[in-house]
Amino acid sequence: MPISFQEKIDRHYSQLTSGLKKVASYLLEEPTAFAANSAKKIGESIGVSETMVVRLCIALGYSGYSELQQEVREYVFEQKRIFNNYKLNDNNPGNSLHQLVMHYDQVNIQKASSDVHEEDFQKTIRALAYSERIIVSGLRYTFSMAHWLTYALRSIGLNADLFRPDLDTHMEQGTKANVLVVFSFHAYSVETLLLAEEAKKRGWLIIGFTDSRIAPISEYADILYTIHFPDLKNSETAPVVFSLLHAIVSGISQLEPEKTMKGKKQVEENRIKGNFKL
Repeated sequence: MPISFQEKIDRHYSQLTSGLKKVASYLLEEPTAFAANSAKKIGESIGVSETMVVRLCIALGYSGYSELQQEVREYVFEQKRIFNNYKLNDNNPGNSLHQLVMHYDQVNIQKASSDVHEEDFQKTIRALAYSERIIVSGLRYTFSMAHWLTYALRSIGLNADLFRPDLDTHMEQGTKANVLVVFSFHAYSVETLLLAEEAKKRGWLIIGFTDSRIAPISEYADILYTIHFPDLKNSETAPVVFSLLHAIVSGISQLEPEKTMKGKKQVEENRIKGNFKL
């Protein structure tokens, strides 16, 4: 399968100069601009030279701007074709609003699922399944994601804690058989990044969920999941993230079915005892 321009940027980003990184970031954020404008116009838009834009193309392995632009145009056209099938407007009089919105989520989830690398997925479920301790971090908009994953992991018997910056960080002791799961979407939380930095120093495995391959958390993450669509709002991204988390928890359950059932039983017993003070 041909390597996309997003993957090429991901692979080469750390070796790019600051000027080339600026162009690469703009390409990831605004692919439509590249599809519709010349290299000179792109350079003017972000305050770099036309030569700098062409240099990025060469650095990524393209013969020049025209070859990159053609790939970007095909990508943008495909995105529009997919999403327009479920556009929320009066062209779908036979469907109710809830059907349109849920179908739209299905399309987003299907697209995101094809971008998940199976090797990363398998590493994730194994790391979580056999970790001595898991910390899950997500603040503001991503707190609900972190909270749900923590609950789901604990419900199958895993030792997971939700990071709260106003309380203990839960990183006081432990071996390297620990995992930090980080949700870091724009605007990126400084507290979460500082936690990831500390976990990196301690040799923890870091699993990141973010909206860009060059988001700040990418500097620390050993496994990185990027959930991003052009012009997609946070509220529309959330169902995709939750679906991926559900798949990960399901993967852990299939990997260790007996351990999972035992964990669920123990959690349920503890819950009943806690509710009725037995």
